[in-house]
Amino acid sequence: MNITRETIKFSSEAAWLALRAKDVTSTEAAALFDVSPYTTEYKLHHTKLGKIIPDDISGVDRVKWGNRLESAIAMGIAEDHGIIVEPFKVYKRIPELRMGSSFDFQITGIVDGFAADTYARRMFLDHGPGIMEVKNVDGLQFRRTWTEDGEDIEAPPHIEFQVQHQLEVADVPWSMIAPLVGGNTPKVVIRQRDTEIGAMIRERVAHFWARVEAGVSPEPDFEKDAQTVKDLYVDANGSTLDVSAFPRVAELCRQYKDASGDSKRADQTKRSAVAEILTIIEGATAAIGIPGFKLSANTTKATFICQDKANGYVWKISGYPVKGGHVEYERKAFRNVRITETA
Repeated sequence: MNITRETIKFSSEAAWLALRAKDVTSTEAAALFDVSPYTTEYKLHHTKLGKIIPDDISGVDRVKWGNRLESAIAMGIAEDHGIIVEPFKVYKRIPELRMGSSFDFQITGIVDGFAADTYARRMFLDHGPGIMEVKNVDGLQFRRTWTEDGEDIEAPPHIEFQVQHQLEVADVPWSMIAPLVGGNTPKVVIRQRDTEIGAMIRERVAHFWARVEAGVSPEPDFEKDAQTVKDLYVDANGSTLDVSAFPRVAELCRQYKDASGDSKRADQTKRSAVAEILTIIEGATAAIGIPGFKLSANTTKATFICQDKANGYVWKISGYPVKGGHVEYERKAFRNVRITETA
């Protein structure tokens, strides 16, 4: 199969985000196999359609510190293994598949006169340049999600898919997954490109975009996708919908009211029930025809705390922020679903 690949340089984070929005990227590939801890295929589908705003995690401490430490981790592990690495800050894509990837570092050589014969040096000598994917991993998270059996280490599935996706897009034969665990312990994993897995990823990506273009959404997992469904159906239109032909709504209302026991599980049961109800009533503000229950689903508008520091004003506003005011806090709009038992 003749595959065209593009290499694109970007000058800003905004340009990089715009490139990523066009494709299924390496950090999103795991969602197509239902092993992503961050997103689902349902959420990804609606994100690529522009119906869901991608999560902004740039301010999360784990992400900020990962970015700050990335270069130090890469250079330190490269030094330990006698290899030479360089920043690999380009975006590569396969345009006909809308499949793309970003990278951390490229392994470009080996250090002359290095005493040890490391696996990474042998890989470079046998296969040429590779890529390095840097991870800053909490010790507890490593024990929970990584598999270690002596020197045999396996990354979590979403990282394994990320790396194979990168290798497929970049057309590179090998990768070093370079996690620094607990701030001081490297746990290096070497992965060769698996062409069968690469072909499988390409097939899933092609199928994903075919569904997007056909307007055929994946079915939601109402536990995993509860918040996504609520975001999709955030706007109530003021109508009342007769759902007497949908006995499932009554079942979900009963499920919601009966949720008990473990509070975390009860909350999840309620969120799932509400999500499934919203896929049935969509924009309706109320539903009738539910034996034993009354249901309303108004939209609570977004709330903004705005400040005009120069003039000493503070506003709490529902709907839209004051033009020119500095937004200190925003609570997103949401559907306020209320289920009440009737006599």
